[in-house]
This record gives sequence, C-alpha cells and structure tokens, in this order.
Amino acid sequence: MKMMDLLHFTEHSRHVFAQKWHLCLCLLFFTLGTPSAMAETEKPDYTKWSIHDGKFYFDGKWVFLKVAKPLINYADANSVNALIDKLDLLKEKHYNAIEMNCYWHHFDKNGDGIIDVSLTPLKNIINAVYNRGMYPCLSVETYAVGGGNIPDGFWLRNKDAYAIDSNGNQVNDTEYGFGTRVVSIFHAGYRNTVHRYISNLARAVDTKKILYFETTVEPQYMGNTAICYSENARAEYNKWREENGITDAASAMPETFPMPQSFVKNEIWNKFRAQFLARWVNEDAEAFRSVAGENARVAVDYLDASESVQYLRDGNPIEFLRSLTCANIIQINWTWNLETKSLNHKAYDRVWQVKNETGRDWVVAEHMTFNGNDFTRLTDEQRRLILENTLQRGTRFGWEFTNVNNSTSDEFSLYYDDFSPKPTIATVDNDWEHWVERIAYWEKQLCPVETMRVEQIASPSVYTIHGTTVPNSALPPSLYIINGRKTLVTR
Repeated sequence: MKMMDLLHFTEHSRHVFAQKWHLCLCLLFFTLGTPSAMAETEKPDYTKWSIHDGKFYFDGKWVFLKVAKPLINYADANSVNALIDKLDLLKEKHYNAIEMNCYWHHFDKNGDGIIDVSLTPLKNIINAVYNRGMYPCLSVETYAVGGGNIPDGFWLRNKDAYAIDSNGNQVNDTEYGFGTRVVSIFHAGYRNTVHRYISNLARAVDTKKILYFETTVEPQYMGNTAICYSENARAEYNKWREENGITDAASAMPETFPMPQSFVKNEIWNKFRAQFLARWVNEDAEAFRSVAGENARVAVDYLDASESVQYLRDGNPIEFLRSLTCANIIQINWTWNLETKSLNHKAYDRVWQVKNETGRDWVVAEHMTFNGNDFTRLTDEQRRLILENTLQRGTRFGWEFTNVNNSTSDEFSLYYDDFSPKPTIATVDNDWEHWVERIAYWEKQLCPVETMRVEQIASPSVYTIHGTTVPNSALPPSLYIINGRKTLVTR
C-alpha cells in the first residue's frame, strides 16, 4: 500500500521532522523490533504477562498472538488428549495461544449451572498449553444462535425462557441453520444460571494460567428475526423506561402482536436493547472476575456486518459498545462484509469511535480472523487484503483462527487430515515470515511518537481519525501525528 506524504510542512519543519522521525525509528527498532511470533524460547510465567496499549507483552516484550481455536468437547478426555498430542505441531505452525471454547451443554447436562462432569480433561489441556510456554485462553458458549446449545434440562425448568419474535412466536435458530431453541436474554433465570455455570467453571481451574477469558461467544439477538418481545423483555423494558424517566407513547411496547415496524425500529427501544445486551455480557465478565479477580482480562465479540440488519443484532451498535464496561479486548466479527464483498471498515470505525470517546485501553482484534468456511470462496489476494486491513485498523494484538483442527471432511476446519493447510490458512502459514514483517511494518507506521505540531492546510470538512468522526477538521486524508500518535486519517 503506497502512503501519501505524512505532512506538508515548511522546509524547516520538514528537516526537524525528518531528524526526529529517523531517531524514532531507530529507537523503536532497538526497543521494540519485530514482534515475537513464537513462545517456545520463553519459560512459562504468568506473572510476566501484561496487556496494555492494545498489545500483549511477555516480560515487557511485545508478543503477537497467533491464536488457535480448536472446536472440540473439552469435557471429553479422548478429544482433549488428541489435542494435547497436536500441541507441538501447532507450535511448529507458529501458534502460541490456544483458546478453549467450553460449550455449556458439554459440562452441565441438566442445565442448572452446576458442573456435572470431570474437569480433569480441561485442567490437563490448560496445563499442557501453559507448560509449553504457550498461552491458554478460555471462552464459553452459552447462547443458542450460531452453533451453541442449551441443555435440555434448562428448558424443563424454564418453559417461559424462549425468545419471542415480533409476531409472538417462539424462536429457533433459522439464521445459521442449527434449529436450536433460542433463549431470551431478558429471562433472569437464564442469566443467573449461565453465570453460575461460568463461575463454577472458573472455580475449578487455575485461572492464573488463563491469559484472557471470553464472554458468551458472538453475543447478539439475531440478524434475520426481530427478538425479543417476551413478557420478560416487557418487564425489563418498562423498568428501564421508569428508571430513565421515559414516558412517550411512541416508544411504549405495544400490548398485542404483531409488533409494528415503527416499534421494532424505534430508537428508544433499540437503545434499551443495546444496553441490555451489554449488561448480559458485563455480567458474564463479572462471573469470571468473581473467581479470577477484578484484574482478569476479558474479551468480547462484536458483530457488525450487514448494515441493514445491525439494529436487529444489537439494537444500536455504538450504544452497545459504549455500554461494554467490562471489556479489555474487542474481537470484531466480521473482517469481511459478506453482503458488500468488501473490507468491513465500519466495524473497526465504530470500535475506534467508542475507544477514542471513552479513552478505554481496548485491544482491537478479531473473532475468527479467518475460519474454515466463510473465506474459502475468496482469492488469496483478497485474504491478504483482509490481513493487511486487520493490521492497519486493529492494535496488532494477534489473529484468531477457527477451527484449528485437521479434518478434510469438516468444512469449518482449516487443515486437511494430514495437517497440511487448506487454502484459507495457507495464505497465512505458507508465508509466515512475510506476515511477521508486515506486522512490524504497520506497528512502525502507527506507533506513538513525540508530539509535533502540524499545519492545517485544507478547508474544513468532516473526516474520521481511527474511525472517530472529527467535524470541522482541516486535515486531508493522510498519515498524521495527532496527540503523540501516528494516526491514519481517512475521508
């Protein structure tokens, strides 16, 4: 990608800038260098882990994470032992973190939030990853949209927990094709039960060895169905309206079905939905931290793709992000807009907008930077463009790949039976040294440097700086020094 000149300075300013810029690069290369892409030379020591300024550091050294997310049953000893046998091979492929996704129904058979199976397999894989100098990460999947499932026993005790659509019908996952029963997140019994499950899971493992915890995978309502209009939702909404002094009739929930589109799209209703979605996620994080401590690092997925259905997924995306008080790491899904078949800039823009507004020290990364299914129809060139975009618009924390398992027949797996890479992951694995160089390149382009004054040289207009709209800015699109940080300005 060809960069425009950084600034139009006076000749004197150009000379001063060149001197300082050369010094900055020299110091940066000396102190930061290229990111560590492998962990095998490091001895395990969680006391040396830190996440700040959007990156992970081991003993003060920046480590770019290549996260493998193998989708297996972590309650099953045979599956876990098979994965342990593959860890050395995964290290050879430069994976240095393993994220374990603990499906609720694998561990809690009757859905009461109490673990029903032995957690020895999960403890064994955490220890095996950690003892190899790799970084264990732990996620949960407690929702039934997009691949998760809810134990049957939960439904026997909570028959009123179904999500209800705008026509008054109970909802199943038709969007992703799994057909699972979709629960209402407004149901207090559901939230209390899953948070009991999360805290019980965390209590049984050595949480100090977990680099970060991920809350409910892909938190959302749904993208193809308007939910939820249950009596539980009505009660929570009325309570929220009263607490916020909202009395207008237009935003009151209608008493009968079907819900009119004017209400389904009502701004106040969707602000409430966004805030409550964030509340659910914040409570997930609190369940982890109630065991692992208040400084436990938490990752949250943020879904943002087809704009036409964004209000259905999260109500109001900016309001949702603003209300995520728990997050250290925001994992964007999707990197590629499947509707427009283009880079998904708007997802990053919204995250950066809220990050800048709030001053939160967020990691900006991805949920499933690549997976084995959604990227197979793209060309190698398009996949490379996606990876470049993640480095340019994220904070260069790492990449996450799903499903890191070897199965020729499983379309979601990234590797063939013999562990040779399928085309999607081949874009990464077959050119890894190149990507290490590109990671370092973008860090040097966008790293903090000494604050320098810039001249305003264009007529006022509206631009975005790392995704934040800046009205009446006189900066044309380019790369600037703003508040001590190199910043990409785009129109």
